[in-house]
Amino acid sequence: MDSAKDTFDVILQVGAGTGLLYLVRWFWWRVNAWCEIAAMTSSLVVSIGLLVLAKEGTHVSSHVALMSTVAITTFCWVTTAFVGPETDRSVLIAFYRKVRPSGPGWKMIRHEANLTPAELVQPMDDIPRAILGWVAGCTAIWSALFAIGNALYGRWPQTALLIVVFVVSGLSLTSVVRRLWQTSGAR
Repeated sequence: MDSAKDTFDVILQVGAGTGLLYLVRWFWWRVNAWCEIAAMTSSLVVSIGLLVLAKEGTHVSSHVALMSTVAITTFCWVTTAFVGPETDRSVLIAFYRKVRPSGPGWKMIRHEANLTPAELVQPMDDIPRAILGWVAGCTAIWSALFAIGNALYGRWPQTALLIVVFVVSGLSLTSVVRRLWQTSGAR
């Protein structure tokens, strides 16, 4: 790697390649450690391969490289999910009983868990509110990071604006989490 941009591109591609997996694992029981290993390995190999191609004269734009890494990595971990070893059923059932993940990807495990009628009663998933919390959390993290960076460069108007964004998104996140926890009975 000859520049900080090369390093940033590889890190971004590796993270983007594995990002979808880390979301899907909460909605599909087949996503396991083998899928994570396949995703991390393939995204790293593809990212470094694209960097080597660029050094050899075959330049691929950053956005094409990013999307290619995501596509190839997704193919690898989905294939692993179907052909790789499954997680032990008792572990999956214990996880389901404790966490109660939502989504159609857990239907089979939900059925195998043989929950009692009292255990089946659970609050409805509030996906729109959860998405709002996710957006607020991401906004809080990124605005805090960029506020620090702008402060280091002495860009005070941008820093002030980003601090306001951080505070508003942080308060929104706190409100969303409280409401989600109240409806789920967790404290």
